[in-house]
Amino acid sequence: MIPKRAHRVRLAVVALTAAAALSLTACSGGGPLSSSGDVNTIDAGLATSIDGAIESALALSGSTEAIVGVWSGDGSEYVRGYGSDSVDGASRIRGAQATQPVMCALLLDLVEQGRIDLDREISKDLTRQSGVEGITYRQLCDMRSGIADFKGAFSSLFVNNPTRPWPEQELIAQGLAKSPLAWPGKDFHQSDTNVLLLSRVLKVETGEEISDLLSEHVFAKAKMGSSYYPSSESTTVSGSTMTGLVYPVSGGKPVCDAGPVEVAEVSPTMLGGAGATVTTVSDLKNFYEQYLDGAFGGSAAGVVKELQPTKNPARDENGEPTEEPDTAGRQWAFGMEKVGPLYGRAGAITGTLTAAYHDPESGYSVVVSLNNSSAGANFVKALAQQIAAVSAGAGAAPEMTWTADDQAAILAKGAVCQ
Repeated sequence: MIPKRAHRVRLAVVALTAAAALSLTACSGGGPLSSSGDVNTIDAGLATSIDGAIESALALSGSTEAIVGVWSGDGSEYVRGYGSDSVDGASRIRGAQATQPVMCALLLDLVEQGRIDLDREISKDLTRQSGVEGITYRQLCDMRSGIADFKGAFSSLFVNNPTRPWPEQELIAQGLAKSPLAWPGKDFHQSDTNVLLLSRVLKVETGEEISDLLSEHVFAKAKMGSSYYPSSESTTVSGSTMTGLVYPVSGGKPVCDAGPVEVAEVSPTMLGGAGATVTTVSDLKNFYEQYLDGAFGGSAAGVVKELQPTKNPARDENGEPTEEPDTAGRQWAFGMEKVGPLYGRAGAITGTLTAAYHDPESGYSVVVSLNNSSAGANFVKALAQQIAAVSAGAGAAPEMTWTADDQAAILAKGAVCQ
């Protein structure tokens, strides 16, 4: 078993710790791990390969802690924490956009109960909100509303002042100020404002708090016993968790000289309904399994796996496509992407990166979280895809449309302060 190291925030120590851990990974495979939240029933060689991928990603991202969960369709699993004696596979994480689909699951559960219609315009329920005319509930999860993302203007503030509370309306207004984007209702534009707006309208329409709605309609149904939606005042994570890190930002770039700084407190309001959920790697796996297996929405559950291209076609003056849609690359489902055989999301919130992907055909799942957010969501997505490719090579996952080496190159290119 790999000895767990107490984390340090200086980059030199990060690299040294990662290198030391890499040299010891061969001891971890083939048997139960010692921490109470860690489980290992996979092949020893695969466990060693996963450890190597994680430890390399730690060094490249400036992270000191990580949590991974890998589940094959035959019931084998590998769940463990890295980097600190206080972190194991059951430790809680800030899920960021990897938890965003829980809001679409909530919408579908309310649809099944007859309380909301997917094609109802949200302006009928948000009567005081300007700029949302013609937008339907469905479009918020399809990312076809034409609403721009709110984060661009605030990204540096999220990093440099992580405990600042953000009024929901301020973030929504920022997205709407840059809207509408091209061809609302037709073109795809990925935007966290969509799901933040969805959480707002669901709260207004039901008269209930989002935390209560998610607990009743999603977390209980998906067997997410360790998950919760935090209050806007709650800047810490309840229970065992990773200590978040981030490089300060100046001029839109990380300041590397001083090394990453700890961010033990983070305001969940910087993402709100678009990613504030606190969860665990196992809870995220349970969610995606249930969501993709049709647990939400009743007769409307089929919408979950309806796909559309993320590359918009050229259109004529009437909005009709003038070329065939690109169905070969990345696709979008209901609140999540599809890459190769995997459905899921990757995301970032100050101090944490998380990616969660599931293949409903084989039952394979991979969830991974790192404790330095500076490398961004695409970094942890590449890590999850690297682990999936390694798993496929060991016969524990379906064939991927990429290789482990492909993703290793992406991870190296995305390294922070190297």
